[in-house]
Amino acid sequence: RPCSDNIMSSSLCDACGLPPKPNQRLLNCTRCNSVKYHNSICQRKHYPQHKKICRQKAAEREKKRAAVTAAEAAEAEPLVECQSLTGKGRSLVAASALSVGCRPLAGIKKDINNKRETREDGLCAPIVPPTLIESMRTTLCTYCFQLIDRTNSSPTNVLHVHCSMECRNLDRFWKKEQIASMKLISSRKISSMPSPTVLMCCRILAASLTNPAVMAKYNELCHNEVDDNYANTEQGRVHLNIITQCHHLLLAMGDISAAKLAHDLIEPSPILAFQFISKLSMNGFSICNAEQKALGVGVYPTASMINHSCRPNAVQTFWLSGSSDHHYPPMLQITMCRDAKEGEEVTISYCDVSAPRHNRRKGLKTNYNFLCDCALCQDTERDDALIGLKCAGSCNGRVRSSSSGLLSIEHTWDENKQYYCEACGYSNFEDSLKAITKLMTRIETIEAKLKDDSVHDSIKYSKSMGQDLKQLFDLMSKTYCHPQTSWYVACSSDVFVHWCANALNHISDEDEQLNICHQALSVLEKSRNAAKFCYDYEGDLTWLIKRGMEAKLRLFVNPVDFDAIRLVQGVRRDLMHYYPSTDEIISSLDETIRAYSYS
Repeated sequence: RPCSDNIMSSSLCDACGLPPKPNQRLLNCTRCNSVKYHNSICQRKHYPQHKKICRQKAAEREKKRAAVTAAEAAEAEPLVECQSLTGKGRSLVAASALSVGCRPLAGIKKDINNKRETREDGLCAPIVPPTLIESMRTTLCTYCFQLIDRTNSSPTNVLHVHCSMECRNLDRFWKKEQIASMKLISSRKISSMPSPTVLMCCRILAASLTNPAVMAKYNELCHNEVDDNYANTEQGRVHLNIITQCHHLLLAMGDISAAKLAHDLIEPSPILAFQFISKLSMNGFSICNAEQKALGVGVYPTASMINHSCRPNAVQTFWLSGSSDHHYPPMLQITMCRDAKEGEEVTISYCDVSAPRHNRRKGLKTNYNFLCDCALCQDTERDDALIGLKCAGSCNGRVRSSSSGLLSIEHTWDENKQYYCEACGYSNFEDSLKAITKLMTRIETIEAKLKDDSVHDSIKYSKSMGQDLKQLFDLMSKTYCHPQTSWYVACSSDVFVHWCANALNHISDEDEQLNICHQALSVLEKSRNAAKFCYDYEGDLTWLIKRGMEAKLRLFVNPVDFDAIRLVQGVRRDLMHYYPSTDEIISSLDETIRAYSYS
């Protein structure tokens, strides 16, 4: 195309090839910053052919921003410092005031004018490459945890699958683990592929021989103290079996030195084995995507020093390598969700802190061997509202507990609590509590089936599955729990709405799709107050995800719902504090904004 000497190709619109109008500037693509357009019309026209390279360049920009050189790390001053707090052991405390959005594990460096400049990455690398949970092994790349495009049926007994040759070459564990596992199965020493815990133990022991710093960092992690009698307990036998399998696997891999380390954990006393497993279970992170779906397990030593709070001031999220040409294992990032003063402890949540107290405390005791006594756990009035029992009498009064009670770990409910209606005095809620427990068991069973990639989509998204979930929500919200505050109403609503959102991709009939959307929006409206009461606090990403999903459903029904578009934009802006622009959920929101802004 001919052009004058003062008009270069870089000054032309990449969509139509024309220069800008007089007194007009071309606009850059805000995602990759590599192309220019006259306006959004040109951008939409060019997007189909620009989409792939846009994602690649955006991913490269994110990686460059996240990469930290050794020189920068040496010059960096820490934002947090490790201190020993009474009753908590090692903890991370703010070395200076931390503001919302700050990454406390990043550090600060000084420029030539001695001004403090904060590094923006704060990414924590795992001590060894994390492992996928069993249900994800044929769906995600075993190295970078990216989705694998598998057109053929997944083979059986697969331990590791990679998304690219780069990931396969970078993963130094997969080949030996795969071959050794098949040997052990054929010799009937094990009946199935090793668990993620067994693989993590093998990797830590094997890596410690070539890199002593691995074992040095691992030995610094906290653990539970046990005695020789622990070997006779059911959990003790499970832990002992894990180390035994680890020993067999390392021998089959030909790693004799690492196998000896595993053997030395068991003999002459298994105490060291129990401590080794305890460090992994207490300090390991469940790697989740933005929708809080569990993908795998990893150990991040620096972040492991951060203690729990039911109202934390920081949030942990995981950065996956996205569509970048250079892949890496999942990285953990800690982001402040509330301001923290100098000397204030940095905390995250170890469990679902939107749940009632007995749920939180049971999970903490089982997995981490402690009971939280924070201000939220002592707020019995809020806890009664979270349970949200509906009076089984003739009134609609508020149900309260007469005693704060002590948690019984063996049961779902606090046995010492007695519930009564403030309005009519009714106090026989035993049948209601049992019914709620049964309903939650059914919901959890269905939810586990929906998350299991081995279950066929025709079963997951069958009409009967949706009807069952809708019925469970109706029973919970109309019969047993108050729809204004109950966590059980919010939880049953979440499962049903997630089913609806995913079912839309597996149903071709437009009338049926609209019917599902209307049902989901109706349930969201009925549970809105309960969801806001449970989830709407600083750092709870569930509320943001829920609001984004609602907006998408509204746009599916009404493509010109401008309030819903603005809601999607707001959710995207808030999630960008915690995830890179290449993350799956951010990309999904971007697609929605582009598609419906055009409409």
